[in-house]
Amino acid sequence: MDFTMYETLLQLPLFQGLGKNDITEILTAVRFHFKKIPQDSYIYRQDEVCQEIAFLLGGTVVADTLSYDKSYMLCEVLPVPHVVELYSLYGINPRYHASYRAVTETNVLTIDKSYLFELLSRYETCGINYSNIISTRSQYLHKRIWQDVTGGLRARFVQFVMQHCCRLGGAKTLHIKMEDLAALLYDRRINVSRMLNKLQNEGLVCLRRKEIEIPALEKLLNIE
Repeated sequence: MDFTMYETLLQLPLFQGLGKNDITEILTAVRFHFKKIPQDSYIYRQDEVCQEIAFLLGGTVVADTLSYDKSYMLCEVLPVPHVVELYSLYGINPRYHASYRAVTETNVLTIDKSYLFELLSRYETCGINYSNIISTRSQYLHKRIWQDVTGGLRARFVQFVMQHCCRLGGAKTLHIKMEDLAALLYDRRINVSRMLNKLQNEGLVCLRRKEIEIPALEKLLNIE
């Protein structure tokens, strides 16, 4: 097995803690598929049935999440390597909650989800990792839902962005009309506009028509 592939797989949360022999055995026993996704192509689309475990190994990928009423969309750049919605494989709605777009040519490693239980039962470390991934996400979302918001309009905007992100860091772009954002933040359009312009003057956001770009969410979070 290529040493680079071994190192790459060890960075993926499902395989962390496994030895080289275990990973070599897994690659032999489990059917992996390697794909090269062309630039500006969709890897998966929101609401598509989730039928495989996908690992993003290289390239630049953006997750586009459209609101249920289709009035706004949040786009965020994902780090690589990255596992795509491991939590969406099963449950009441086993579909992707976002669309995944390859901004550059992207390398993807996939496993049919029918092999997941074999991995979890045969390799205890994989089972522990999977449980930790699902549990951590559940706890993380619960904390965000119950987190108190104080500090006025600016804090409500930051909380709104936080609640709609896959991860609290990196570049985000919110596509939304100003009046829709004002309604979601329970404030007047003029007040929201002033707040956003102040953030832009501080270098925390970049405003365009129906678009709010956040170059680094971690910097925006530090204002609170």
